[in-house]
Amino acid sequence: MDQANKLQYQQQVEKYLERNKVYHIFEDLLKALIIKKPDDPISFLINKLQEPETKKIFVVGPPGSKLRELSLTLADYLNFHIVSIGDLIEKELSKKSELSQQIQESLDKFQYVSDDIVINIALNQINHLENEKKSYIFEGFPKTRVQGLALQKEGIIPDAFLILEMSEEKIYQCCVKKLETEPFNKLNNKEDLVKNHTLEYKLNLKQVKEIYKNQYFQVDGEKNYELEDMAQLLKYKLYDNAPKRALRIIVIGPPGSGRSTLAKKLSSKYGFIYISTRELISNLINKKGTTGKEAFEKVNKGELVDDRIVNALIKERVNQTDCQLQGFVLDGYPKTEKQLEQLNELNIQPTLMVIIDAADDIIIRRLVQRRTDPITGVVYNSIDEADKEVRSRLIIAPNEKREVVQLRLKRWDDLKQLIDGTPKYASIIYKVSGENSKENMIEQVCYHLEKMN
Repeated sequence: MDQANKLQYQQQVEKYLERNKVYHIFEDLLKALIIKKPDDPISFLINKLQEPETKKIFVVGPPGSKLRELSLTLADYLNFHIVSIGDLIEKELSKKSELSQQIQESLDKFQYVSDDIVINIALNQINHLENEKKSYIFEGFPKTRVQGLALQKEGIIPDAFLILEMSEEKIYQCCVKKLETEPFNKLNNKEDLVKNHTLEYKLNLKQVKEIYKNQYFQVDGEKNYELEDMAQLLKYKLYDNAPKRALRIIVIGPPGSGRSTLAKKLSSKYGFIYISTRELISNLINKKGTTGKEAFEKVNKGELVDDRIVNALIKERVNQTDCQLQGFVLDGYPKTEKQLEQLNELNIQPTLMVIIDAADDIIIRRLVQRRTDPITGVVYNSIDEADKEVRSRLIIAPNEKREVVQLRLKRWDDLKQLIDGTPKYASIIYKVSGENSKENMIEQVCYHLEKMN
């Protein structure tokens, strides 16, 4: 099978797996195995495949915000069961028990109810919903690190964690509003209570974010969103088309086109490994070996490091386990005809090749304004971006001098023409303008990547 047919076959297989949600199924099954650790994994997996698909969403926000209204709208839109920790606490209060007395004492002081009490109430309801195989939205939980860890210990992993984000001033206003209602309006020292509650909420929320850093997403609670729009956003988060397989993405473009920014964003957004030829070469130089010294001499002259060195660095990196499992984004490779040919030798069959287009005059204007701090290595788009105390030591990098930039643009143009003339890459190329804002460019590529699935 020749390279073109091999690539086409691979794409057909991957599209089949995506279309039939095979990656999603395996991900869910593996997650369930890790959490439950069944004695009979095969029987467990068979039963799991026969169960209805369920989702769990947790929504938190400051007191006095539109959290309840938002949660109800989401539940109605998604046809999910809704649970509110506030309602569960109110139900417990009505029992007039010793536990309800402890709850009332905390509420009377405008304080958080004890974590132990909240966790016990919440987990009882969650376990009931899990046993009933219901999709649900849980409003107002977890609000503290202890609550979040208890949820993790129970093996409950949110499919989405929505945080209604507000400024400290707005949270303060929400707390003031809350204190104007029964029974809090009878409390004294309201200003101190509000300040303490605001601070406590912010500190707790920070810790909760650390626990759920890979699950949560936040929305600006100070904007007047249409609640249905918010519901659609959440539905997208739950049932998105984000790629689940180990993709191999190549991002290439002229210098100064925003290539690295785009590659890093794709890596962070989808969990791919970011591979930068610049970083690999820099690490090699820092090792101070013979090859590193050779690479340094090339870089210092603004020339390309020899293909044999770059190819060896790429080969070593892409064959590491994390790249094989998670997929990767190659930033700035290939740069030459020999490197392009080396893709076959390295067995890199790209899933997507993003080509950034930008006019030469725009690129030159961007790069000649750039300055680099030789001490920290920080790159500034213009000297004005740097603090006054470092401006005097900023330099123009050797490869960003006007005459070198023009040479790099000529090499880029030759490579682009070569790729455009290679039929086997035609079906995987996606071109995007590097003349628009970086945000717009990133949005277009993400949309295309998800639409591919």
